[in-house]
Amino acid sequence: MKIIRTGIPGLDGLFAHGGYPEGNSILVVGGPGSGKSIFGMQYLYSGATEYEENGVYITFEEPPEKIKKNMKAFGWDLDALEEEEKLIIMDAVDYIVRDDIDTDTLKEGLDVDNLVANLEEAVSAMNAQRLVIDSLAVMNLYARDEFEKRRKLLKLSHHMSSKDVTSIIITEAKSSNIGISEFPLETYMFDGMITLRLDPESQLRKISVRKMRGTKHVVGSFKFSINSGGIELSA
Repeated sequence: MKIIRTGIPGLDGLFAHGGYPEGNSILVVGGPGSGKSIFGMQYLYSGATEYEENGVYITFEEPPEKIKKNMKAFGWDLDALEEEEKLIIMDAVDYIVRDDIDTDTLKEGLDVDNLVANLEEAVSAMNAQRLVIDSLAVMNLYARDEFEKRRKLLKLSHHMSSKDVTSIIITEAKSSNIGISEFPLETYMFDGMITLRLDPESQLRKISVRKMRGTKHVVGSFKFSINSGGIELSA
């Protein structure tokens, strides 16, 4: 079994073999300000700069230029990685904010079937081993019902695994009980689940691995910080 290392200080040590099993799709759940997008991009940046593993980032919430600007705070030069063909940021935001396309075209742009086709092309072109989708919550708005939502999520999960691409799928937590006593439908569709929390009173951040198929992992909540180099788990 090939292991994909996250490159996030302190995180890989929570897994028995030092990372994710190759081909796993992992749901990362958290509220606003918990560090979800940083988590996803740090995974891709580490892959490209430390492990020679190319990555694809699909953004549904922020345009690529804004992402690049924000990530410079951590010393991550995403433009350079794109020029070196180690990273590509796919812009799905355009489908949401444009006024010159009708509703049917908008839905086609966000549909999982359309996304899978674009993903296959991008992954092949980049020879990518890592993928981040930010975020699943926006995609789910375009499912007519729970059955369709489940079908689309299964298709997306199976497609990514078949390509040996190890994926992070980001989504919003709907309550503070997510990952404790409440588990969204998406939890059962993917191989792993990681929760990120920011306590509004103490401002402490905590991370938990709730599920990871194919490897044993440490159970519990662990403090982490977001510093000049990105996310780092406390010793």
